[in-house]
Amino acid sequence: MINLQEQISLFKNVIGSQLKNKVECIAIGGSAMMLYGAKNATKDVDLVFLKEKELTAVKEILYNSGFNERKNIKGIFRKDEDAGKPVMMDGKDTRFDLFLNEVIGYKIHEKVIERIREVHEFGNFIVKTASPEDILMMKGCTERERDRDDAAELIRKFKIDWNIVINETAEQTKIGIAAFPILLYDFLTELRDNFKLDIPKNITKELLVIAEKRLGDLKKKDQLIKVTKYKT
Repeated sequence: MINLQEQISLFKNVIGSQLKNKVECIAIGGSAMMLYGAKNATKDVDLVFLKEKELTAVKEILYNSGFNERKNIKGIFRKDEDAGKPVMMDGKDTRFDLFLNEVIGYKIHEKVIERIREVHEFGNFIVKTASPEDILMMKGCTERERDRDDAAELIRKFKIDWNIVINETAEQTKIGIAAFPILLYDFLTELRDNFKLDIPKNITKELLVIAEKRLGDLKKKDQLIKVTKYKT
């Protein structure tokens, strides 16, 4: 686990100071929540890169700074998800998960980038923060208990724009995971029931409508969808 100041030190003194050129990434998960002031510490530093060469540059710096790449992550992802696997760099006190263009099937596209809230500069390392809505939806693909706690805190702290959630779900269902609305429906329903959160019922109903439409479209094409969750 690391706190905000320790994360900033890694960004500035380890990565930013060693990068030869400007590198940009998007902070998600607990990393972004700490930058928002919505979380005190995180186990994993989750970053999304839009250029492979920039991800590789940060990976090499972490390796040279004492982090080791985790090679065997078969227990976390299915074989058909190779494209969405992060590069996992284990350190003494924390782990960096470096993603390229998508997070467990959640695709990073123009609208996601437009919703970025903050930009932080640490030398040559530029870290942008994903919107609370996008962080919430990414956590909907997971099965980790701490992600439910994080999602509950996001809903409590921020005024979630549920229209963004619905519109993005429809988009992700087309370009990412076909089962995304089902995963998010289960996730939000559990949050509402277990954490007593004010999640509008019309939102979860709309997620089912999106899911049923997508299932109908795939059935016409004689295709099936897979429901896969991320564990670590």
